[in-house]
Amino acid sequence: MWGRRRTAATGTAALLLTAALSAGQPPSRVVTVADTTAPRAYVVTQGGGLRVLDTSDGAVVGTAVTGRRATSAAVDRDGRRVYVVHGWSGTITAVDPASGEVVGRIHAGAPLAHAVLRPDGERLYVSGSGSVAVVDPATFRMVAAVQVGGQPLGLAVSPDGRHLYVANAQDGTVRVLDTAAATPEATAQVGGLPQHVAISPRGDALYVSSLDLREGTGTVSMVDPRTARVVWSTPVGRGAGAIAVTPDGRRVYVALDRSVAVVDTVSRTTRNLPFAARSLAIPPGDRRVFLATGGTTTVLDSADDEVLATFRVGALDGDGPGSRAEVVAFEVG
Repeated sequence: MWGRRRTAATGTAALLLTAALSAGQPPSRVVTVADTTAPRAYVVTQGGGLRVLDTSDGAVVGTAVTGRRATSAAVDRDGRRVYVVHGWSGTITAVDPASGEVVGRIHAGAPLAHAVLRPDGERLYVSGSGSVAVVDPATFRMVAAVQVGGQPLGLAVSPDGRHLYVANAQDGTVRVLDTAAATPEATAQVGGLPQHVAISPRGDALYVSSLDLREGTGTVSMVDPRTARVVWSTPVGRGAGAIAVTPDGRRVYVALDRSVAVVDTVSRTTRNLPFAARSLAIPPGDRRVFLATGGTTTVLDSADDEVLATFRVGALDGDGPGSRAEVVAFEVG
C-alpha cells in the first residue's frame, strides 16, 4: 500500500475525501490513504474547547467546552471518553463527546503536562511535578503517583501495554516504567531537555525529541527499548515538540518552532516542512499526519507530504481565551 501510486476510489472507509475549507482553495481529489483509517479526530483548543471532526470531510460532529487551557488529551478506544489535561490549573477533565458533557474532573493540586492511555484502556497516565499520576478510567480516580524524575513531560506506552516511557526534561533522561507494578524499571540517558516520546508500532524503537536550551536547537534520538540505550541521534532544527511515527516505522514527524521535521529512520536524514504546528499526531494504522496549525487542522499524506485537507477549527461559546488548535488526539490503538 505504501509503495503504490495513489489512485482514485470510492465507497470504502479507507478513502479520504479532502475538503478545501480555506477560501479560494480548490478541493482535492479522493485518494486511498491507508488500509485502516481513523474516522474521527479530537481537536482541543487553547481555551479547552473540544471539536470532534469527521476526518473524511472535516465536519464537526461533536463539541464540548472544558473551560480551562489545555495542554494534552487522550481518547479511549471506543471514543466514549476524552480526557483533557489542563496543565496550568493541574486538572484532568473527562468529557463525553457524544453529549458534549463534562462528566468528571480530577484536581491534582500541581501543574500537569501530558496524558496517554494504556492500549487496553484500563489506565490513564498523566505527567507532572516530578511524577506520573495513574488514573483508573472506570472510576475516574487517581490510584497511584509514581516518582519518575525532574520535570516529566511526554509519555508513550508500548504496544503491548507493558511499559510506559516518560521524558524527563530536567534530568535529560527517559524513564521506563513497568505498568503492571507501576514502578521504574530502567533509565535511558538522552541528554538535553527531552520533551516528547513516541514508540514505533512494532515496539522496537522509541523516538525522543530533545531540546538544547542554550542553542534552541532540537534533536531526535532513537532509543532501543530492550536496552534503554540511545542508538542514534540527529539534529532536526530549532525547537523540539510533539513527535509521531508512521505505521510502517519509516518516518518520524516532529513539531518545531516554525516548521515540522520529517526524519527518515533508515537513512537518518531530515527534511523540513513549512508548517507552524502546535502539535501533531498520526492515528494508529493510518498514514495521514494531522497538524494543529492555529485556526486549522492540516492533514498530510506521509507518503509524499502532500496536503490532503485543511479543516477550520472555529470558535465555540465559552471556549475560553483561545480557539487555536492546541492538541490533536485519536482513539487509543
